[in-house]
Parts: sequence; structure tokens; C-alpha cells
Amino acid sequence: MIVEVTAAIGVILSSFYLGYFLLMSMKARGNKHLHGVSQKDYTPFVSVVVPTYNEEDTILSKLEDLEKQDYPDMEIFVIDGASSDGTVRLAKKFSEESDLKVRLIEEKERGGKASSLNKAFQLCTGEVVVMTDADAIWEKDTLRKAVSNFSDQKIGAVTGRQVLLNPDQNLATRVEKTYRNFYEVLRVGESVLDSTPIFHGEISCFRKSLIENLDECSMADDSELAVKIRKKGFRSIYDPNVVFYEHAPPTFKSRLVQKLRRGQGLIQMFLRERGILFNQKFENFGVLVFPAEFFMHVISPALVLAFLVSFFFALLSIDWYLLIGLAFGGVVLFAVLTVAKGFVANLPLSFLNSQLILLVSLVYQMLGRSQHKWAKVDEIRKLWKNDAHRAKCDSREDP
Repeated sequence: MIVEVTAAIGVILSSFYLGYFLLMSMKARGNKHLHGVSQKDYTPFVSVVVPTYNEEDTILSKLEDLEKQDYPDMEIFVIDGASSDGTVRLAKKFSEESDLKVRLIEEKERGGKASSLNKAFQLCTGEVVVMTDADAIWEKDTLRKAVSNFSDQKIGAVTGRQVLLNPDQNLATRVEKTYRNFYEVLRVGESVLDSTPIFHGEISCFRKSLIENLDECSMADDSELAVKIRKKGFRSIYDPNVVFYEHAPPTFKSRLVQKLRRGQGLIQMFLRERGILFNQKFENFGVLVFPAEFFMHVISPALVLAFLVSFFFALLSIDWYLLIGLAFGGVVLFAVLTVAKGFVANLPLSFLNSQLILLVSLVYQMLGRSQHKWAKVDEIRKLWKNDAHRAKCDSREDP
């Protein structure tokens, strides 16, 4: 019986992931445009919101990056969640020396990112509101490309594509690189089909008229807004031409810290919005995309755990010589995959690592352990501090 259960779970998981990936691959490959041709000269007034907490290693790079954007008119809000380092001082100094419209909002107490965003949204006057993290750098035309999508009146939200600055640093970053390759195919395919529920906090753009207040305990604010906007009848899309740069977590420990909060936030969002599941009112998004992503984030981690446990007991029920042979083969296979490079070699490890993080995130959610007051990944900030890109901003720092 245990062997049959193991096989059944394995077939369910492999059939789903292979089938959904192939479907999204075909959709992504056959469509270069996610919607009608956008107007490249469509440049409405934009509000850019940068939430910060102890970002002295990144805030200058971020503000200088915004200063260099090829975009005619925008306002910038830096909303600081009671930082204890030099973030506020550096942001003030930059705003005094720059021609950018930079407004600094200082919170007396740290309430979390969602709380900060709600305050900033009330002050934004742009037709389009753009959220961005302090540790992400854009290409010069990133904002222009992102906003041009809104010339299509059916588009309500837009996010972009991450390019890793350290994809081959070590095994941990190669795992992230593999995850991102898989991730991009799904996001583009979902956007072509209808909309994607998964957005990037590094650049998330929304029509101001469609924004609702976030739940102050939200841990996936970008995706929460994208789904709320889709529920209003507008599309939320991933545009691969909208590029930003970021460092991958350089260790598995830092990857866990970063992904755990993100994973719990997405699980929280999917559970809250479960009314979308198989709801024909939302067309392909409700019938296919949302249920598939719900499965991947909420159900699949538990099935993977069940598969591993049942597989272990199934092994105990077979001949000992065969068991030893399988164990030896498994060790050799794992060693080969660990040493090897490339998408196929890192895919099993990337999948298992991501599912483990989602499983822990699911436990956190069930126990009510909120992480809305996010923990910074210090290893990533150190990479920014030591990176050559930072040298361009040093002249703005106080001696």
C-alpha cells in the first residue's frame, strides 16, 4: 500500500509541474507582446515609493538610480520605518543636493512595510504609483518601459524581470538563478494567458485609482495589490522588458531568511483570496492561473513532504541489498548534481529547497507567527556596500 501511495503522489506532482511548465512555456514562446502595442511616449506623472529600514548601505545607490531614470516627471517618497542607522541622514543630504522631487517621511515607530506603504499611498499624486526596494537597481529606461504598459487601459498593474548580479557566485546563488529561470517562464506565460498573481517588490507599478489599503500584517504587499486589482477587472502583468538588478542571497541561510517571509506572505495572500479559486468570473486567472499558483504555494509543499516520508517507508519494505544500492545511487546522483552547473543540474535542489522553505512558511502561518516587520538580509547589504556600483555614490556621503 505504501508503495502505491508514494507512486500516486509522485505522479500528481510530476504531472502537474511538467504540464503547467510546458503550457506556460508555449504561451510565453508564442507571444512577444503581453497586450496591444504600448505607447512608448506615454509618460503620465508618476509617484515612486521607497520604503526603508536601516538601508544606509543602499539608499544612495537607489536615489541616484532614480535620478538617472529616463523619465520626464516624477515625485519620490522615501518612507523610513524608524531606522537606527544613517538612512535618514543620507536621504536628506541627497534630497538637498538633487533636483529630484524627494520627500522624506519619518515614522516614529516601526509598523512594518505594509503600514508604511499605506501612509505613502495617501500622499501620492501620480497617475501611476511605483513601489521599489532600496536594494534594487533599474536600467535607465526601466521606469519608462514599465509605465508605457498603462497606455493599454486594461492594464492595472505591472512588474518586471530580475537580473542577478552574482548568479554564479556559489551553489546558493546558482540555485536562485535556476529558480528565477523557471519563475520567469511561468510569469510571462500567465501574463499572456491573463494575469500573474506574483509580483516583484523591486518594481511594482499600479494605477493610483485602483489601489486599496493593504492589510497592515501583509507580507506580500506587491502580490496582494496585484490580485486585488485583477479582481476589479484589470490585468496584472509581468513584463520581461522591464529589467532590474539585484544580488541573490549568497548563502542558503540568507536565502532562507529572505524567502521565508516572502513564502509566508504569499501563502497568507492565497488563503485570503481563495474565493478566486475556479471562479469563472475571473476567466483564465480564476480557472487556471490562480488555482495553479495556489497548488504550488499551499498544497505542493505538504505533498512533497508526504512523498518523502512515504518514499522512506517504502524503501524500508524492500530488499536490503536493493535499498543499499538505491542509497548509494542517490548519494552519487546528489554529488553529481551538486558539482555540476546549469539549469537541469540545479533544478532538483532548487525545487526541494523552495518547497522546504514554503513548508516552513506554511507552519509559520498556521502558528500565527507574523513576519510583517521584515528582517533584512545583511549578507546582501554587504554585497551592495562592497560592490563597485557603490563607489559612484560615495561622494554624497558625509566625511
